[in-house]
Amino acid sequence: MNEVTGWIFAENLTKVVEYVAGLVGYRWDDLDAGALDAGLPATDDDKGLWFEYPMAHLTLRIANTDESAHVVFRISGDFDEVFAARLETLLDLC
Repeated sequence: MNEVTGWIFAENLTKVVEYVAGLVGYRWDDLDAGALDAGLPATDDDKGLWFEYPMAHLTLRIANTDESAHVVFRISGDFDEVFAARLETLLDLC
């Protein structure tokens, strides 16, 4: 099991999740987006409250931070170093 962790700007959340879905061949739709919209407000990184979402062979864990402009991302699953580098680059850019 591998894990990639980082933070992104909250305004990029939907695009990042859609991109990750595309990388693993997961068809992201309105129901997924609704679950994310409903689950994210109850999260808090400092309190260990995470929104957890399975996606193909990955698990996304997302939480709000004290700064409302950022969200913390943890992506875990069975993936290789090349895939991990793609995820790290994505989080670095967003």
